This record gives sequence, structure tokens and C-alpha cells, in this order.
Amino acid sequence: MVIQQQNNLTDNAQKTYLSFAEVSGTNVLRWQNPAGFNASWAIQIGDTGVDQSEIVLLGTAVPAGTAGTLTANTSYAHPAMTPIYAIKYDQIIFEVSTSGTAGTATPITDGTISITPDNNYTNFDHTNGSLSYAYKTYFRNSVTGSTSAESDWIVGTVPMYAVGGIVQRVRDKIWHSDFVTDDMIKDWISEWNEHLNNLAIQANEDYNLGSVNVAFSGTTQYGTITNDDFKQIRRCWITPNGNDWYQATKIDINKFTPSETFYNTRPYFFMYGDNVIGRLPNDSGGTAGILYYRINTKLVNDYDFLPLPARGYSKSFVDYALIQAQYKDDKISLSDKLQMEKALEDNYRQQISPRNKTGPTYIDIVDITGGELGYYF
Repeated sequence: MVIQQQNNLTDNAQKTYLSFAEVSGTNVLRWQNPAGFNASWAIQIGDTGVDQSEIVLLGTAVPAGTAGTLTANTSYAHPAMTPIYAIKYDQIIFEVSTSGTAGTATPITDGTISITPDNNYTNFDHTNGSLSYAYKTYFRNSVTGSTSAESDWIVGTVPMYAVGGIVQRVRDKIWHSDFVTDDMIKDWISEWNEHLNNLAIQANEDYNLGSVNVAFSGTTQYGTITNDDFKQIRRCWITPNGNDWYQATKIDINKFTPSETFYNTRPYFFMYGDNVIGRLPNDSGGTAGILYYRINTKLVNDYDFLPLPARGYSKSFVDYALIQAQYKDDKISLSDKLQMEKALEDNYRQQISPRNKTGPTYIDIVDITGGELGYYF
């Protein structure tokens, strides 16, 4: 079984450039500015995925001045202005858990592999591997022995509805894909994931719900929803005593005055800003039990899965990314891009509404309430 680790150490790494062209077989690099580089660190000459990019190790002297000394000679010639990245690590340690993600990952024999910077991934062939095994990786400096934190779990082959699977499906459909990076495709996946989540919420079919309790002390009227994924309230129950719960009705902040009377058995709530909820009445302590629509977490890692409602529409993620790639490659106009995105959106909206395929289950009758007499029932 071939296990892959993305070569992403150059992302946000300190870098400089070669001041002059360097021939192969040299152990001295003439660079512009080594600020941020450290003794015995690994450095990468050239961009990831480019032929003849290579990783070398700096000597024990603190990098300074206009040239740096390496522990070994370079393998390739490099032109002037080639980027040099301070990546620290030159190896990847592959670990395995034979009992899946429930177990503990331990280093694999012969699983210490030199990073291959001329490819977007470093591969390790675990000849005794199994689809039931789970893997982790971490980076290592072969001179200092320092290591990075472990990666997330890598589970067998990447499913088609995981981020890594979608990225590969997009690349398989592009004739020349060098002009887009995996990070670009992942950003497009997250864009579409966010948009589909908003469309699902518009369908008002209780997609992607979270829950939180907000406690009120004494006569405090306001409470804050602290969950980072909060988007908007779907349902609110309020209890004045911890035992009896009552459905709270949403009321506009301009539809009541301080002199009006409200009752615990018919509570109301209103929003005060983005994530602050107010309650009526507020003459004693209590708790609001809230169901809310969630903001989707950004999909970053290859093994991040699409949300459950979106997994049956993984092709739409591929199609959306292909639209962005074609537009970036100047193959389609902005007008064509927007029309194609709209077609994807309409198709998704049509398929998710209604969510319940069993037919009508109830008739929604509006309960009319009013406050002309100065109180609410």
C-alpha cells in the first residue's frame, strides 16, 4: 500500500533567492538574505513539484552574509533567482496503527523517507499494509533529530468524498494542471462547501444543526452564544427553573417596550448583534436551549470529509473546481463562469428540496399574537 504525505513545508516558510547561478556539485550557495535561516536546518532549493528541486542541509555555522555552507554537495545546477526555502526538516517518518484509528501509531521499520521535493507528495510503499490500517506521519531533521508534530490520521485510500479524493478527481480532468496548486483546489472546495451549506439552510430543512445552552443569572437579559460555528438560531426553548421548558418565539427588537408584560410560560427571544440573545421575560434566572445552523469548518486536509448531506453531491465539488480552473486558465469568460455556477446551484437546490421524500406530514398554521393591550400571551 502506497501512503502519501503532501510536501507542504515551503508553505509560509522563510525564503530567499540565489544571487547567482550555481553549478551542480557545489557546497556553497550564494544567496541574497539568510534572515530566518538556522544552523543545521534543511533548506529546499527550488519550488515544490519542479524538476531538479532538491533539499540540502546547512552546516553548523549560523547562516549570515551573502553565502552559506552545506553539509554535502548539491545534485543539480540552479539558475540565479531560484527560491531557497528554510524548511527545517529533510525526512518524513511514516507510522502505522494495525488496529485503525482506535490504536496508537508507531514508526514503521524502514519508514524513514527523504522528502522528494520535485513531487507534490512523498510516497512510502508499506508492503505489509492493509486498508484496515491507519497511518500518521511527522517530519524529522536528520542532523539534529528534531521532529514536528504528528499529522492527522491517514486511512487507507482517500475516499472520493474526502478532500484529497476530490483534488485528484479535479486533476484527472484537467489536461495540464500545473497552473493550479492543491491549495487552490482546496480553497475552491471550501468555497463551494460554504455555498452549499447556505443553500441547504435556505431550504429550511434542518441541515447542519448544532446545539448550545445559554445560562442567564438573575435578571440578566442578555446571553452570548460562544460557539465559533454559530450562524443563526433555528429553535429556542427557555426554562425558568431547569425543569419546565417552553418554546420561545422570535420577536423583533423594535416590537416591544420595557413596560410590557411577558410570561415565563410564553417566552420570547430576540437577537442583539451577531451572537447575543435577549430573552423576555427576564425577571428571574433561566437557561435558553438553542438549536442553531452551523458554519461549516474549512476543509484543509486530504482526509477531511465532506459534510454528510454533501457527500451525495461530490461531483458538484469537482465541477465547481473545474469551472474555477478553466476561468483561471482563460478558457472561459466571466459570464460563462457565472452561468455555469448558477446551473450547479440550481441543480443542487432542486435536488435537496424537499428533504423529506415521504410527502406532506403537517400543515403549518400561523399563531397570531399581538401586544395592543400591553402584554403578550
